[in-house]
Amino acid sequence: MTDPLQPATPATDTPRLFIGVIALFLLAALVPTLWTTLDLQAAALFVGPQAAIPAGGWWWVVWINAQIPTVFRYFLLIAFMGWVASLFMERWKGWRMALAFVVVAGILGPGAVVNWGFKDNWQRARPYQVQAFGGTQTFSRAAVMTNQCDANCSFVSGHVACGVFLVSIGLVHRRRQRVWAAVGVASGLVIGFARMADVAHWLSDVLWAFPVTMGTSWLVWKLMLLYRRPSATVG
Repeated sequence: MTDPLQPATPATDTPRLFIGVIALFLLAALVPTLWTTLDLQAAALFVGPQAAIPAGGWWWVVWINAQIPTVFRYFLLIAFMGWVASLFMERWKGWRMALAFVVVAGILGPGAVVNWGFKDNWQRARPYQVQAFGGTQTFSRAAVMTNQCDANCSFVSGHVACGVFLVSIGLVHRRRQRVWAAVGVASGLVIGFARMADVAHWLSDVLWAFPVTMGTSWLVWKLMLLYRRPSATVG
């Protein structure tokens, strides 16, 4: 019986499943980006007295909106502690790169690239901030830099990035890549629903979080492979 703590032959190819997921959501994200009325129509489902889906006050929606960033920070902390432990425990040596990847990619993707790279520079107003939904700012197309928000802006969703990041773990844990893909996609979509229900993100913000997060993780993984030691990747 295979010991789950012992890595298989290191995998360096990009999984087809990972490529498929990132391609699917890249194409999906282009739809509301090109047809901007879809963003406005999707947001209108959640806001106003005639909202078709008044989900903003649902308990699990409230919990997701309030707690996901904190949960993700603890997740990275646990991964970091595991990496430190792997430095001293020979049996966990095979997980060293995988744990390092989770920490580095988690900080750079949902942390630096999404929040500091996109949110603070694209400056897209959130749905509740635009005139169509009672705000004062102007609606702008996804992926276009604007000046309608000063900080912690709408494009892309950081909460969703935290959930989507789980797909990336399949790069270093190939035995369970389908599980990670399913959990990551499901988490991203559920969190995305909660963010839209809170009138805090557009549909395009949710969809773009997938390729942005996964693309960043892929780059981190490829760079780490350049410096990996033998048997550093969990099969």
